Amino acid sequence: MLLAMDIGNTVVTMGVFDDSKLVTTLRVATDTRRLADEYGVMVTNTLILKGVTPSDIDSICLCSVVPPLTVVFTEVCNTLFEVPPLIVSAGVRTGLPILYDNPRDVGADRIADAVAAMIFTVPHL
Repeated sequence: MLLAMDIGNTVVTMGVFDDSKLVTTLRVATDTRRLADEYGVMVTNTLILKGVTPSDIDSICLCSVVPPLTVVFTEVCNTLFEVPPLIVSAGVRTGLPILYDNPRDVGADRIADAVAAMIFTVPHL
């Protein structure tokens, strides 16, 4: 299963996918004072309450606009799931050209949104 993590300024939103089917979602407050162990306990317990065990997770994609928590959640992924996350950033090959003076200035959330729009297009009305 894929664990998709979106670390925003207010909320960390996660989704667990089995192939393309969304199995469950999790939400925890963004707090840069929390440690990897604290987030690890929250994520583990919430997953288990929703019927997913950490061993079910075999891939992780992480998108973050909070750099200190990128480090924290990378540690959670490596420790709890024993899976290194794919971290979305301007340096990740997505097939989407970033035509910006400094591509690193484009937020990971914007990159993820643009790639999703490219993949999941709908016909124009």
